[in-house]
Amino acid sequence: MTTTSTTLFPTIIGQHPAKRKFEFYIKAFERTGIVPNIMLTAPKGAGKTMLARAFARNLIMPNTMQPKKYIELNCATIKNLRQFVETIMIPYMQNEEATFLFDECHMLPKDVTMALLTITNPNKHNLNTFSYEGSDIEIDFKKLTFLFATTEPQDVFHALIDRMERIDLDDYSYDELGQILLLNTEKIKFSGDIVSKDIAPRLRGNGRAAQKMATNIKSYVAANKTKTFKLSDWQELCQILDIMPHGLNKTELRYLRTLHREGTVRLYNLAAKLQMTRSAIQSDAETYLQKLNFIEATNNGRQLTIQAKEMFEKNPHLLEKYKSS
Repeated sequence: MTTTSTTLFPTIIGQHPAKRKFEFYIKAFERTGIVPNIMLTAPKGAGKTMLARAFARNLIMPNTMQPKKYIELNCATIKNLRQFVETIMIPYMQNEEATFLFDECHMLPKDVTMALLTITNPNKHNLNTFSYEGSDIEIDFKKLTFLFATTEPQDVFHALIDRMERIDLDDYSYDELGQILLLNTEKIKFSGDIVSKDIAPRLRGNGRAAQKMATNIKSYVAANKTKTFKLSDWQELCQILDIMPHGLNKTELRYLRTLHREGTVRLYNLAAKLQMTRSAIQSDAETYLQKLNFIEATNNGRQLTIQAKEMFEKNPHLLEKYKSS
């Protein structure tokens, strides 16, 4: 069977290195029936779950010419090893042909993680036995495929990651974000280059944001009974939905305004001014701003970069709103 990433993943935009790796494993599965344990890592909205589902659809069993059963596990709902064994392993992993996605696997309980170290231990037989309360559960990787996905790879136990083939997803380019948007708005005609020039830069580099924006644009077009979307329409939609340059949210804008007004500010002072904890600032407010290179940390505290100052120069209304608030 000859396959390419175009035929295997026809609706997935970008992520070409990841798709090439998945194509390699699909071809190996066609010959051997085996897929290694795979760990997908990327920020939220980058397409981990979408890629995992598409990959699973391509694991075709030769005896039925149908894909293996696909089972998606939200790891936040797995509370302990007993629950995992009784509700997942015994009913779904014995004498079954299935693909499992352990989504947000950094949230797995420690006892489940330790069990998975035994279950996924690599060996030439692709077969492991897990003993639990006097019973042996056979895990046959000629029948089962394990996929793991996480936004926080640093929180996954290192020994578990070592058992995986790790696939890190790329950031989306503006062109790729535009393609995702167009894929989800195929009946709408966009004027000029507004998709790549005006809309894509406000999608935060995020594929899910592109899909959500497509929904908003379809709602706007339907409400206005038109099939075209012009620059004036985009400007009106930005006004209605408060869509800011670079897709900034209110918290990030408050952060930038504070630095613009105060200059260099230490983290504990920022926390007081923004009424946020320092950990919330570091894990939430600063993440995207650092990606944009809008802030920098010095010995004296946080301060705006040249890029952030240029952003305010191009969009002075953002500061005007602050002064009037």
